[in-house]
Amino acid sequence: MLISLDKHSDVPLFEQIYNSIKQQIIDGELVNDDKLPSKRQLQRDLSISQTTIENAYGRLADEDLIYSREKSGYFVTPTEQLKLGNKTPGPDIVRAEKKKYALPLGTIDTTIVQSDVLKQIAREVFSDNELLNLGDESGEKELKEQIRHYLHINRGVTCAIDQIFIGPSTEFLLEQVLYLLKYPSMTIEDPGYPVIKKVLNRLESEVDFAEVLEDGVDVEAVRALNNPVVHVTPSHQFPSGVVLSLKKRIQLLNHASVTDSYIIEDDYDSEFRYTGRPLSSLQGLDQNDRTIYMSTFSKSLYPSLRLSCMVLPKPLAELYYQKALSCNVSRQMQHIVASFMERGYLNRHINRIRKIYRTKMETITEWIYSEFDEVEVYGEHTGMHFLIRVPDRDLSRAAEKHSMVHGNTYSHTRNLADTVLVGIGEKDVHEIKGILAAFLEDIFPK
Repeated sequence: MLISLDKHSDVPLFEQIYNSIKQQIIDGELVNDDKLPSKRQLQRDLSISQTTIENAYGRLADEDLIYSREKSGYFVTPTEQLKLGNKTPGPDIVRAEKKKYALPLGTIDTTIVQSDVLKQIAREVFSDNELLNLGDESGEKELKEQIRHYLHINRGVTCAIDQIFIGPSTEFLLEQVLYLLKYPSMTIEDPGYPVIKKVLNRLESEVDFAEVLEDGVDVEAVRALNNPVVHVTPSHQFPSGVVLSLKKRIQLLNHASVTDSYIIEDDYDSEFRYTGRPLSSLQGLDQNDRTIYMSTFSKSLYPSLRLSCMVLPKPLAELYYQKALSCNVSRQMQHIVASFMERGYLNRHINRIRKIYRTKMETITEWIYSEFDEVEVYGEHTGMHFLIRVPDRDLSRAAEKHSMVHGNTYSHTRNLADTVLVGIGEKDVHEIKGILAAFLEDIFPK
């Protein structure tokens, strides 16, 4: 048996011996019941201590690769030999290239995040050794209490703490809800949030589409389809930016009550409304417990936070606990956000960045109105993106050329060739104007 040691390597000598013998067993160079050199013999041959050899043999024995016989030494454990193939590292894994947009959606200006405050709170949280053990699988009580208070004050949501559940994303929470509902057929908005369609396709769920009109989703289409679940973004429809009217909110809730169906309300960026007061959540209006409310901290804090919440009707909340589902978010991160909220930082942060984004939105849209008369602007009253439309013009070529988000990216049944979406979160006003100017001047050459 040949063992080569590199005494200058960072790998400990006992581990080198262990790796060498293990590989020889896997390769079939050492076979069942082969006797290994004695510790004394290896000590002489390799000029190392017996302790090093004992550590290597001990690890091999722990993994049942070798066994000892009293007064006889160590032997290779009988086992079936691994069939050898021609495994090679091969080429790099082929991954679908993710398109990069000049004015992407769902990104933020990282300079406005209160990193210093978050770091200070994080230091405090990570010094609490009690949080090193597992907590409540549905989410930390401290965070749930802050969310319940925040949603009640700001969105009119009414619920008990045990109806609130935490998750890393609304996509994750949606999968949990669909599991609890036994993967029902769904009606979703068109155009709409592509993640919803992705989840439904992955789960092979049946899906139908209801068109989004000027005052929100077509409720008559929802009624006609009569699926057990409808998914809507009522406060700021994605991507059109329209707000679901109070009349339609009542119609949706009445339909859900009569048919015993559920409404999934995705309230993803309701904090960012720049004119007037936002309508209360559907959940807050609901008198019959038919609404599943979802929201995320990705827009109000930062996208990589990976922290969302949902409020389940009582029957589904009880089923969640019965099925022993879990939130999959670290306790420390939950306590960091809970402390951030409890100390009033979240409200102050949202008030501050709402002013920043409102000023940015107004400055950019006013500039478009003044420079490009032919362009129509939609959805600028709320959220972190808006739409620009050039009626009867196909903007797909220009959108591709200038890496803009084309309207048809988010539509399944409608033709939005004359529309592009503009994210205002990441870049400053000067950069956004420059990108839009190049794009629009390509459409309206002087």
